[in-house]
Parts: sequence; structure tokens; C-alpha cells
Amino acid sequence: MIIITLSLTLGAFIYFMTRSESIYLNQWMSDLGLVNVLQFFQTLVDNADIPHWIIYSLPDALWMLALTLFILMIWDFKLHRRSLPWIALAIIAGILFEIAQRFHMVPGTFDVIDLILIMLAALLPVSFIILKMRLWKTN
Repeated sequence: MIIITLSLTLGAFIYFMTRSESIYLNQWMSDLGLVNVLQFFQTLVDNADIPHWIIYSLPDALWMLALTLFILMIWDFKLHRRSLPWIALAIIAGILFEIAQRFHMVPGTFDVIDLILIMLAALLPVSFIILKMRLWKTN
């Protein structure tokens, strides 16, 4: 649960600090009267040389990681006939959302790095579960 919360929080914080006021998260912050907080954090990173992929791709990957972990948590971190469709659905949805941006079906900018990091973030926890299952069976 902690990793899920940290992933969501860090993804939102990256958006909050590095994106313009036009994104929904920052608009909500303004609507809540937190403009000064928003501006304070944005000035902290204004002159920082943050890699492009951290600003634009990492938040999506962190959110996909949180979603995958959440689904695995629901199914007690086990892969079986009932859990796999839900995990697959989440991964496919994340991939299709990025691809839909390519064809302007949803707002946003398609980026191959986004797609790669989304897939890695989704497959990382699944890979750990598979590795755990194999190691547990052999011991």
C-alpha cells in the first residue's frame, strides 16, 4: 500500500511542480486557493535541469505502477485465472490510452518513451510475482 501511495503522490508532485497551470491538477490547486503553494514549488524547479523523460513520462509510469500494484493487492499478489484478466485489462488500457493520443482520440501528446515506461511499470510488479512464484516452488 505504501508503494502505491508513494507512486501516486510522486507522479502528482512531478505534474504539480513541472507543468503549466493549464493542466487539471494545477487548475484544481488554484480552485482550492493553493496558488501560492503551486508557485512556490514551481519556482524550486524552474532553474533545475530535469530530464525530459522525468517530467513527461515518469508520472504516467508511476500511475501505471500504482494501478498494477493495486490490482495485484486486490488479488493477494497472486496470478491466476481470475486475476490475470484484470491485470491485462489495466496494462492494455494504459497502452491504448497512449496510442489513442497518437491518433488524437484523447487529449495529450503521444510519446514512445511514455509507452515504454508504461509497459515497464506494469510488467515490473508482475515479473516480481512470477519470480517469487518460481523461487517458492523450487525451494
